[in-house]
Amino acid sequence: MRLFFIFLVFIGYAIAGPNIIVENPWVREVPPVSTMSAAFMKIRNAGNEDDFLVGVESSVSQSAEIHTTIMEDGVMKMRMLREVKIPAGGVVEFKPMGKHIMLINLKKPLKSGERVRLVLIFKKSGRIRVEAPVKSMRMHH
Repeated sequence: MRLFFIFLVFIGYAIAGPNIIVENPWVREVPPVSTMSAAFMKIRNAGNEDDFLVGVESSVSQSAEIHTTIMEDGVMKMRMLREVKIPAGGVVEFKPMGKHIMLINLKKPLKSGERVRLVLIFKKSGRIRVEAPVKSMRMHH
C-alpha cells in the first residue's frame, strides 16, 4: 500500500506544471537583400500551470526577439515583448500581423524548403528546441 501511495505522489508531480507543445512552426521566406525574417507558430500549454516565453535563440540570425504588431495613431508598429504568457490549458498563436519571433541580422538568405532551428526559452519549462520550415507567404494565404 505504501508503494502505491508513493507512486500516486510521483504521478502527481509528473503531471503538475506546464506542458508546452509547439505546433506548426514556420519561418517567412524573404528576399535575399533582407536582413530580417519572422517565425510563427502556435504554443499550447496542456499543463495545469501558466508558463512564460521569455526568450528565443536562433542559429540563422545574430539575434531573435519576441515582438507584437500594434496599431498606434493609424500606423502599424512592432513592439518588443519581454515575455508572453502561455496560460494553463490555453494556446497562444504567433502569426503575421500579431505576435511573432523576429530573426534579426540574418547570417544568410532563407529559402523556401530550408529548415531553421530555434530554441524557445520558457520561465518554467526551460529550453525547447523547434525545427521550422521556411515557407513563402503565398503558401499561407
